[in-house]
Amino acid sequence: MKTRSKQRTRLVPHVINGKEHKVEEQYEVEFPVLPKDWDDLVLKAVLATTCAVILGAVAWSTVSIGDLLSQAAPTWVSYLVAGVFDLAWIICMATEWLSRYDPRKATLPKVAGWVALAISMGAIFTHGNVAGSVWVGVFGAVVSALAKGMWLVVMRHTARDLDGKARQWVEAETAEVNAQLAMITVTRQLNRTRARAADELAALGQPSTLVVERAAPSTEHEHPEQARPVLARPEQQASTPPLTEHEHRAATPSMAELAREQLASGTSRPDVVASILQAMPTAKPESVKAEVRRQAKKLDGTGQYL
Repeated sequence: MKTRSKQRTRLVPHVINGKEHKVEEQYEVEFPVLPKDWDDLVLKAVLATTCAVILGAVAWSTVSIGDLLSQAAPTWVSYLVAGVFDLAWIICMATEWLSRYDPRKATLPKVAGWVALAISMGAIFTHGNVAGSVWVGVFGAVVSALAKGMWLVVMRHTARDLDGKARQWVEAETAEVNAQLAMITVTRQLNRTRARAADELAALGQPSTLVVERAAPSTEHEHPEQARPVLARPEQQASTPPLTEHEHRAATPSMAELAREQLASGTSRPDVVASILQAMPTAKPESVKAEVRRQAKKLDGTGQYL
C-alpha cells in the first residue's frame, strides 16, 4: 500500500535550567494513498467537456442570432438579446436537474427547455439561410442540439430513480419543511402588520393590550413579586392566537387590580399612580388617585388585604 508523509506540529515539554516550557516540535505522519477513482475522473472529464460544448453552442448562437437581429436593431442590442435564446434552454436544463426528485416539478422545465431549444435552432438556421449558406445554418443549429443531448446523457447517468413509496416519502418530507417555511413567512408578515396597528393605535391615543411583566428586583430589599404594567407590543404575543373582544376584556387587568398588586408589593402611592397612568393613558388622574386611595385603605400595616 502506498503512503504519503505529512508534517504535523505538536507541543512537547522542554526543560532548561530546571524550568519547563511547552515548545513546538515537527514530526511526520504516514497517510495511506487512496487508489485513483477512475469513475470519478471520467465523470469530471465528461462534465468539463459538456460545459465546453455548451459554451461553444452559446457563442455560436449569439454570433448567428445577433447578426440576424442586427438587421433590424442596433448591434449591441442584437447581440445582447441573442444570448437569451440559448440561456433560456440552459436555465431550463438546470432547473430540470434541480427537480430530479420531483417528476411533477421537472415536467415544466423539461418541456420549456425543448421549446426554447427549437426556437434557438430555428433562429440559427434562418441566419444561415439569410447568409446564403443553408448548410451553415443546419450545422450551426445542430451544435445547440448536441449540447443539450450531452447534458441529458450526463443527467441520466447521475440521476437516482426513486420507487413509488420512496418518492411519496420524499414528497411528504418536502411538504413538511415547506409548511414550516410558509409559517415563518406568514408569521413575519403578521408581526409587521400587528406592529403597524399598534403604532397607529398609539398615535390615535387608544389603549393597547396590557400585560403584567414581572420585573427583576434591583436590590435584595425589594419585593420579588413586584409587578409593573407595560404596554405589550403585538410581536411579544406572536406565539399565541389573537384574543376575542370578550377574552381581551377578561385578560386585561383593571385599574383596581393593578393598584392592589403594586400596593401589596410595597410600591409607594405616587409610583402606583404614575405606573397606572402610563399603562392607561386614557384614564383620568383624579380617578386613578381615588382608586389608589380606596385600595390603600383596604390594606393593613403588613401589606395584606383585610
